[in-house]
Amino acid sequence: MIKRISSSFFLAVLLYQSSIASHTVYLLHGFGSAPIFMSTIDRYLKKKDFTTVNYGYPSLTQDLTICADSLRLDIERRDIDTVSFVTHSMGALVLRSMLGRVQDDSLFPKAYRIVMIAPPNHGAELADFFAPFKALCYLLGPNIQHMKTDTGSLANHLPVPRNMEIGIIIGVKNAKQGFNPFIEGDNDGYITPHSAKLGTEKESVFVPAEHSMIIHNRKVLELINAFLTKGSFKEK
Repeated sequence: MIKRISSSFFLAVLLYQSSIASHTVYLLHGFGSAPIFMSTIDRYLKKKDFTTVNYGYPSLTQDLTICADSLRLDIERRDIDTVSFVTHSMGALVLRSMLGRVQDDSLFPKAYRIVMIAPPNHGAELADFFAPFKALCYLLGPNIQHMKTDTGSLANHLPVPRNMEIGIIIGVKNAKQGFNPFIEGDNDGYITPHSAKLGTEKESVFVPAEHSMIIHNRKVLELINAFLTKGSFKEK
């Protein structure tokens, strides 16, 4: 009798554990970067008990749409029920491309929350600056053209994520002239606040930080944790 009860209890525990949804946070680095540059965020989120995947992709040599396909395959091969994302820079475009491919896929893990850090959602003004230099653009790969701010660029035609909570962290200098004097108005050195905004985000917040260093900012780490935890950057 005792053995039968013990077996039943053990089975119940296994069934309960299997019913608990597994949630993973994917980290996506930016253009010309690598997973090591997201390691500050990765370590911080692990200390907050998040399960993370610090994902890398060849941003300089491979079209971002192909990178999106590889990201999809990486997620699908894992045992994940729900997935959230923290992106930096061009990582947001890779994510948008991927989400557009799975929006009608009922077998794909549910996308829960997204934190975009300095995303070129409407292109990057720095890409406009590089665009006339054909030799330089060749060396920088295919994605420079995709990140231009003109209405015909891929950045302005990628699917816009819907039915999920999105928070955007935008770098600024809080001055009439931003970090890059070749970009008109306030900017983080690469993009302006206008180019970063998506239109469907739940919240956006401005942080005085330069584009490449914003991912190491202590305030940004706290904002990421807040949004992933409760869907808001606000303290209350």
